[in-house]
Amino acid sequence: MPWLAQVTGSRVHGHLFAPDRAHFADGQTVMNGALSDNATMRDYDTKMFLTNLLWNTRGERQCFQLGPSSTRHVAWDIGKDPNAQVSVISGAWAIPLFQSNRSFPELRREAAQLQKIETEMLDALRSPYSKCRRRIWTMAEFIESPMEAIQVIVDEIGTQPNRRLTEAPKMVDLTGFGQFLQNLKNQGMHPYLMGDFPADPIAHGPIRDAQRPRPYLVKK
Repeated sequence: MPWLAQVTGSRVHGHLFAPDRAHFADGQTVMNGALSDNATMRDYDTKMFLTNLLWNTRGERQCFQLGPSSTRHVAWDIGKDPNAQVSVISGAWAIPLFQSNRSFPELRREAAQLQKIETEMLDALRSPYSKCRRRIWTMAEFIESPMEAIQVIVDEIGTQPNRRLTEAPKMVDLTGFGQFLQNLKNQGMHPYLMGDFPADPIAHGPIRDAQRPRPYLVKK
């Protein structure tokens, strides 16, 4: 998040609609206008919570994370907002599961549930009622050329458009992630939101590709 805030000039929050609380930027518990991070107060009217955040910080670009563990119906409110810019890397929620040391049957059940929720969120963003500007990559598409995708995102949400990136944020080691997805398949779950992820991530190493900038298209 500090990296994204630095390169975009925006205020970058964490998961504003996480189950425990709203994760405001810089660990704040209260935002402009005495907006509390309390999850119960936030979920009483999620649309008004987001409206208040944007109004109280008007003149400043706000960015935040959203995922399958977030308050679910807020995706519809965001999707119908023509001023919203949404960038999605589908299936990225599997990385924390891959990095955990929990029992595999437990991971499989949670992966199936998270995939079901994210599918519903993507359906909302792709709905005919959706007015937001959206870009959706699968994990496989993203790691194929991460710098290109990140450059597109930064150009669209940054306050300084067409700023050429010279370095990517730190990427996690995905060695063994392809086998993790294969194990999910072997256990009866089909992890389709990640795309056609290589069985050997070394062949398409995200760290190596992130260090080698690729050409990209800038829309004016």
